[in-house]
Amino acid sequence: MAKSQSKVYLGYEEEIINERNKLQLNYTINKIGGLPNWPPFENIQFSTKCPLCNLHRLLVVQCYAPLDDSVYHRTLYVFACINPPCWVQSESWICVRSQMQDAPSKTSSVVVMPNAETNLSWCRGSDDWEENDNGDSSNGNVMNIDNNGMQRNSDEEDESNSFELETVEQALENLQVDSNNANMSPVQGAVGEVAAPVPAAELEEEDESGLVIAETPTVPMNNMASLFTQTAELPSDIRSRLVSGPLQFVSKYIYVEEEWNKASNDDDKVTELLNKYKRDNEIEVGSVADSVSGAPTEDEAYEDATPLHGDRLFHAFLTRLHAHPGQILRYTRDAPPLLGAPLPISENASNSPYKPSICMRCGSRLICELQLVPGFADTLCLYPNHVTLSHLHFLSVLIFTCSQSCWQQNDKLVEEMVILQPEVI
Repeated sequence: MAKSQSKVYLGYEEEIINERNKLQLNYTINKIGGLPNWPPFENIQFSTKCPLCNLHRLLVVQCYAPLDDSVYHRTLYVFACINPPCWVQSESWICVRSQMQDAPSKTSSVVVMPNAETNLSWCRGSDDWEENDNGDSSNGNVMNIDNNGMQRNSDEEDESNSFELETVEQALENLQVDSNNANMSPVQGAVGEVAAPVPAAELEEEDESGLVIAETPTVPMNNMASLFTQTAELPSDIRSRLVSGPLQFVSKYIYVEEEWNKASNDDDKVTELLNKYKRDNEIEVGSVADSVSGAPTEDEAYEDATPLHGDRLFHAFLTRLHAHPGQILRYTRDAPPLLGAPLPISENASNSPYKPSICMRCGSRLICELQLVPGFADTLCLYPNHVTLSHLHFLSVLIFTCSQSCWQQNDKLVEEMVILQPEVI
């Protein structure tokens, strides 16, 4: 997915991976849920148990992310605990990175051209042509030719055609034409149905009183703020299954495309048209450009509209997401993450999750490589009955990885940093 610098790649939900396609999955596939497709390493040691509740975590997303000028295949695996108290805690989430060196290609670059005298066999039995008794065949269907040269398929088709003709003839015999038709009698014209119902207006009773009864609105008995913060409980059957072993989300493919800026593309098109207009008419284009692009003049100062809720960061977050509806994740190694709420720089700044900066293994700078946006939570449902859990939602999930992608020869899985931002109420 990381193919060029300063670009952001967007992921979209695609079709469900059926049982037949699961056999073709490997570590180079981007997908939602399912079971992790590990590289062909021996003795991969990875525990899926949550450190907070000891229940097994589920694979949320698998992201294939090779680097430019690298000899390694590289994949990110993100797991999470679906226990309601744990889901909103960053400690219950985990991301592991795997890398496997790409084997050099052993295929030859020499292309062998076929000899002109070589007999090519396109398929087995291509020279065997079956013949029927009548001597004519077309795609395996027998066709008969009568004495008049007309082509017909079979006697059954003749019988069906004759049956249809008899039905049509019988319907025509029973057809009755009104003598008072508009085309035959210019005096009377078309005659409507005899004894047609006469339209009549339904009058309301006037014995109703002129009093209007006003119902007193009921006062809500529940504290809505407490309901938003209330923690749901995990169903008992799902909890018992998570104790014994991991479950899985319904597995789906992820479609990836590059994010493009519609505004910049439109500005480039406007500039191109204005330059052409200037060349054709030999006039100054500055004033025309300002009027077309809507640029502010000296008499009119541009003011950015403040959102009603006053949260500019969250407003910019939603605006960027709405520019490409349906996106569920964002991937980049050069651009900063799209934040809907601020991240404290130091760990002691507040109770909110802080922004990490240094890799604990090699001391290199950390970057936010993968981000799950709110639309991702709508794709999650438990396999195989597509059970949805109401508490599976978040504002953003940020995956911070080592900028140098540090890796040692004996490594199989390397843990990365996960920061979850809960929904803003």
